[in-house]
Amino acid sequence: MHVYKFLDARFGLKSLCEKRLKISKLDDLNDPFELLPYDIRNKGHRRALYATKKELEQNRGLLCFSATWRNPVIWAHYADKHKGLCLGFEAPDDRARQVKYVSKRLPFPLTPKPANATAMLFTKYRSWSYEREIRIWAELNDVEDGLYYAEFGDTLRLVEVIVGARSPLARSDITLALGPLKNQVTLIKARAGFTEFEIVVDRRFLKSGW
Repeated sequence: MHVYKFLDARFGLKSLCEKRLKISKLDDLNDPFELLPYDIRNKGHRRALYATKKELEQNRGLLCFSATWRNPVIWAHYADKHKGLCLGFEAPDDRARQVKYVSKRLPFPLTPKPANATAMLFTKYRSWSYEREIRIWAELNDVEDGLYYAEFGDTLRLVEVIVGARSPLARSDITLALGPLKNQVTLIKARAGFTEFEIVVDRRFLKSGW
């Protein structure tokens, strides 16, 4: 499955140099409804769901991606107003799962079922649907300065680097950061499309060598 990670220039280059992505801890995510897709007006249900979420926070985090790199709103929100980078990966189908978007909170499940756990982990409010989020759950193992990371590798293989339409970064900045991966990764310069509200490949840079 192809997935895309948006970053500002600083952290994008840092990720390329270190060949790893930061894992997001659940208590640092920007949606206060994260892992709380159910109607929890009942105090007992609310207490049980909060306890489950707190338990997950202790040893699990998220790698959050998008199914597309062409949405200009995602670039604006997560890649420093088109000045950052988008890293394209090939991720394993058995680990990467698309988020389901809903307009109303789900009925609280009264019996434990795998489908209920999936709904808790991969459901968000529909206003987030523009992100087309794909997420991979990751274990919080080795910590460095209070942060957790997942390394690039066979199970998360970097295949593309897309440079934002307003990015001042040069090709040499990217290839230097890629190091030994530079011949294995496709490098793309992005621009705003001419006919649709979408981000596309800037073929002028392909011809010029950028």
